[in-house]
Amino acid sequence: MGHVGAGKGESFNPAGGSSFIDASRYYNLFDPLSRVSPTLEIEPGLALEWNPNNDSTVDVGNTRMRDVFGVVHLLQGVDDIICGERLAIVPSDIGAQLELPLAGRCQEAQRLNSQDSAQVSECAPVRLLRSAEHSHRPRRGKGLLEARWHRPLHVRVVLCGRASLCKRNPSYWEEGKPYVDEWEDISIDDNAARLNALLAGEIDMMSQLPFAQAKDQQQRGEIQVLAADSPAIQVFIMAVDIAPFEDERVRQAFRLIPDRQALIDGALFGFGSVGNDLAGKGLPFFAEDLPARDQDLEQARSLLRQAGAENLKVTLHTSDIVPGFVEAATLLAQQAKGAGVTIEVKKEPPNAYFDTSLLYTKLDFAQSFWTFSSVPIWYDAQGAPDESTATELWGKIQQTQYEQGGYIVWENQQLVDGASTKVKGLKPSSFFNLGGWNYRDVQLG
Repeated sequence: MGHVGAGKGESFNPAGGSSFIDASRYYNLFDPLSRVSPTLEIEPGLALEWNPNNDSTVDVGNTRMRDVFGVVHLLQGVDDIICGERLAIVPSDIGAQLELPLAGRCQEAQRLNSQDSAQVSECAPVRLLRSAEHSHRPRRGKGLLEARWHRPLHVRVVLCGRASLCKRNPSYWEEGKPYVDEWEDISIDDNAARLNALLAGEIDMMSQLPFAQAKDQQQRGEIQVLAADSPAIQVFIMAVDIAPFEDERVRQAFRLIPDRQALIDGALFGFGSVGNDLAGKGLPFFAEDLPARDQDLEQARSLLRQAGAENLKVTLHTSDIVPGFVEAATLLAQQAKGAGVTIEVKKEPPNAYFDTSLLYTKLDFAQSFWTFSSVPIWYDAQGAPDESTATELWGKIQQTQYEQGGYIVWENQQLVDGASTKVKGLKPSSFFNLGGWNYRDVQLG
């Protein structure tokens, strides 16, 4: 399996991992509480069911708190579910926005044995069960690489920045799975080299097939092209606490600069649809009623003039780590000239770009890519006890993001990967790349 690597920043930690190769590893080393199907349905994983109480509250110490908690029924024998605060998380971790809010209000999970399942009064809110992106739980006090019976794979060799080799767990709770004996994740940063390795049979699958090659291979048929419509987004990020983007008018101006369809056609070769500066298009609670934002260079000029930022010069940090990044950055720089803005495109090393200790989260103007299965992964209205209240609250939060936020969500893209024609059992998934990183069902034949 070939991915763009992340150098020394590669991790098996599901809360700290921030790259595709990280996700490939931890999704198959740790089972989540819930799974997301290829069509974005939430399905049981280690958690068989979860039941919040009627008023969405919980007692923490002497305090009655508003949140969506519940009794979680686990598979019998699963005894290492823990609260997010038990993980070794720092604020710079990619998963911190999900986990850190739990700190200080989680209690140790209390296990209650029953005949058919372990019933856990657990402190993880339903948003973690529903989202599944960060609901993987390593055992407290144990190494992240310790093999447990409910994990599909055992780690054998890890060479961060190069490769990892995992072996099938014969005691995995889904009998007969996974089907393959070993799984190797390999760092291959260069897009052309990754595709050539697949075509030559040196690897069996690759994440993030570049869009031009995907279009070509759809015609040639030398490999399988896996393409799935998805809520996945590419975004331009404006750091709202760093000049010049701390001025809301500058952020508003920059959201009026992109010709979004032109970016999709030029950078993604049509593998996407126009975004409207919000995450979660097509998912429940998404604010569909907000007006589409079109390119308006004159209004962008006016806003920049009001902000005292005429003839603005900025640097946009990009990388080959995600297909379409460099092409989109280059096109945006061309479009920005019409608003009197000079954008210098700076290409950063792929193996450093998503490393939170080096670049990611430290840049003032940059790009990112996210995919997810629910609007609440971005916005917090978890205390709402009914759907109408939740819809109203999520609508207000999204309107604030739409008007004041630091994201230019210009597209919703298809997730595009490549696989050998020998690979069987892999279904394109709207949730994440390579069938949602589901290697349990993969076979070679």
